[in-house]
Amino acid sequence: MRSTGQIGMAQPIAEALAAFRAFNYQHIYMRPASVAQGESVSRLLRALVEFYADRPNRLPFDELGHTALEGVSAGSDSALREAVTYVAGMTDRFAFAQARFHLGWDLASTPAGVDLGR
Repeated sequence: MRSTGQIGMAQPIAEALAAFRAFNYQHIYMRPASVAQGESVSRLLRALVEFYADRPNRLPFDELGHTALEGVSAGSDSALREAVTYVAGMTDRFAFAQARFHLGWDLASTPAGVDLGR
C-alpha cells in the first residue's frame, strides 16, 4: 500500500473485519430482540417529536426566557424541524423521562440496558 499512496488494509485484516461485521449483524444487530427494541425506541422518539411539534411552546426556552419558536404554529414545518432537533439531542435517559412525563409512556416496554436512573 505504501507504494501506491492509497490507504487500505492488508487482505487478512480486511477479511477478519468483514467476518466480524457479518457476525455482529447476524447475531447482534438483526436478531429479533434487537430489532424489536429498535422499533420500540423509534416509536417513542416519533411520539416525542409529534408531541413537541404539536406543542412548540413546550420546547425549552433560552437563558433570556425566549424561544426560537415564538409565533410558530403548532404542526408547522418549523415546529417539526425544531422538535426533531430537540429530540435528537436527548440522552436515552432524558428521552424516556420526557416520554413518561408528557406521554405517560409505559417504561415496562423500555429496551433492556437503557439506564433510567431508577
